[in-house]
Amino acid sequence: MSASLPTSYLSHGRFRFLWLALALIGAATLVFWWHDPIGGRSGGTWVGYGLGGLSALLVLWLLWFGVRKRQYFSAGAKLSAWLSAHVYLGAALLILVPLHAAFELGWNLHTLAYGLMVGVVLTGLVSVFLYGSIPELITRERGGRRLESLFSEIAGLDAQLRGLARSQPDTVSRAVARAIDETRIGGSALRQLSGRAPDCATSWAIAAIDQEQGPADPAEREARNRILELLVRKRGVLALVRRDVRRRALLNLFLVLHVPLSTATLAAVAAHVFVVFYYW
Repeated sequence: MSASLPTSYLSHGRFRFLWLALALIGAATLVFWWHDPIGGRSGGTWVGYGLGGLSALLVLWLLWFGVRKRQYFSAGAKLSAWLSAHVYLGAALLILVPLHAAFELGWNLHTLAYGLMVGVVLTGLVSVFLYGSIPELITRERGGRRLESLFSEIAGLDAQLRGLARSQPDTVSRAVARAIDETRIGGSALRQLSGRAPDCATSWAIAAIDQEQGPADPAEREARNRILELLVRKRGVLALVRRDVRRRALLNLFLVLHVPLSTATLAAVAAHVFVVFYYW
């Protein structure tokens, strides 16, 4: 999926692919309950094989989306149409596959294939939700500013802090230097996902300077207060950036899960088909 696509892809063609997915589910359900073979419903009936074949074709088609979205100059359907179909037809598999198996699920390879497919669909749906909500949330919190402008603001604050710290006692100037030199954004995946920085040098500097006895000279006291003001502003900007990083990491997490789960699902489905026809 692409973050540049608006969430309007879900309503593409007046929800054309939602209605198609519902129609597939409705038709499959009607055929499933209409067909009542001797020995009971199962994945081994013509209905079971038919729904299984349809589901397998859908899985292959959905996997092709990963190729299609990189074909920037393709003359086929718009990427928004592909993405809309990808979401709704992928979700339809949650019903089509159990109908194919006549809801006979157990601890075996066939259920493993379904479980992996459920993981693919769920991570995809979560990604759709995040793609639809995170960019708007980030833009609103930034006040319309770009991430680059926040980094520029941090650099500007650091420059002001360096200038003011020159006339301050060593304890204050060292605290300011640490707040500048040890600023950390991002880091490990867990740190990005937490969105927190318990060892934030800027927060430490604010606390350290607050504990210092204020200077008697009015000019020095004013400069010290200005340093604290700038450090508090920087802490606020850093909090915005870290929340931004956290949300992007959360989005990437589900995408990172979605792709390998898709590959594993394809392998499990292939093994499922092989076993079914080998012992047919």
